[in-house]
Amino acid sequence: MEGDLAETAEDIVRRWLPAMLEGLDQVTDEEQRIKILEFCGRSCAEHDFEEIARIKEEAQDREHLLQLINERIPWCGDWVWEDGKVRTVCAACGCPLVVEGYVNRNPTFCLCSRGWVKAVFGEALGEEVDVELVQAIGRGDEYCEFLVVPRPPTSRQSQSQCEQ
Repeated sequence: MEGDLAETAEDIVRRWLPAMLEGLDQVTDEEQRIKILEFCGRSCAEHDFEEIARIKEEAQDREHLLQLINERIPWCGDWVWEDGKVRTVCAACGCPLVVEGYVNRNPTFCLCSRGWVKAVFGEALGEEVDVELVQAIGRGDEYCEFLVVPRPPTSRQSQSQCEQ
């Protein structure tokens, strides 16, 4: 009996997720979709936070941090530092839900991956980051390219760090 329920749940998820994404496209604006899907991506990223904490303890510098992330946090491409930013290019979508066929590639769902990247690197770098989705297979591009831009500390953050 349990096997049948699991199959039913899987079938429901395969129909429900695409319907939810279609609904988001129809009833929300882009800013709302970004917030919602980035929230979902953060939820996926939380799975990696314990490993990120271990990586942060081991990393000797930012280059080493990135090396350890590449080795221990599964992703579709390698991360590299370029001009103070972190960049990756993926030849294929790295989302397990897309890879396993639960969701078809689409521009809205790419925002979830952007949220994952934002959460992983915010946690790993210990600072706020912005993430630019430069290219996306889900938008019809040949590859995905993410650019992580650490935010400069606000004057309030800088002041509190100076007081320590």
